[in-house]
Amino acid sequence: MNEKTIVRMVFGSHLYGCEDETSDKDFKGIFMPTKEQIFLGKIPKVLPTDEPKRKKAEGEKNTADDVDTEIYSLHYFIKLACEGQTVALDMLHAPDAMILGSSDIWTEIVANKEKFYTKNLKAFVGYARRQASRYGIRSGRLGNLRKVITVLERFN
Repeated sequence: MNEKTIVRMVFGSHLYGCEDETSDKDFKGIFMPTKEQIFLGKIPKVLPTDEPKRKKAEGEKNTADDVDTEIYSLHYFIKLACEGQTVALDMLHAPDAMILGSSDIWTEIVANKEKFYTKNLKAFVGYARRQASRYGIRSGRLGNLRKVITVLERFN
């Protein structure tokens, strides 16, 4: 962790406890923009990473060798949290065992996480719809595959 990093944590399936031997590694973090970025109004939402990205075919999933890292600027993270975005709320509630490094700023943010709670469920409903659509497509494909198998079984 460098002096600009506010927090770095394990994320994705490892955070949720549903990883398996094929799971990729996901990390999230927050950085403090420089004074120059703030004064010039040129704060990036996300820091670019040095991690090489493996070229994947369309629809190909990550493998256990893949690493995905997103490091949000503090202002962008606060925006996400105020909107009730699940990524920000998950970060705010990450267990200490998943925190790879943090600063006093992160401690203060987490101590005040309830201030980000909202009754506006727009962000969560959007997330739920995206997930339902994503897994609904897979479910539909599975149903079609079962139909094909049934037809093939009739004809040996």
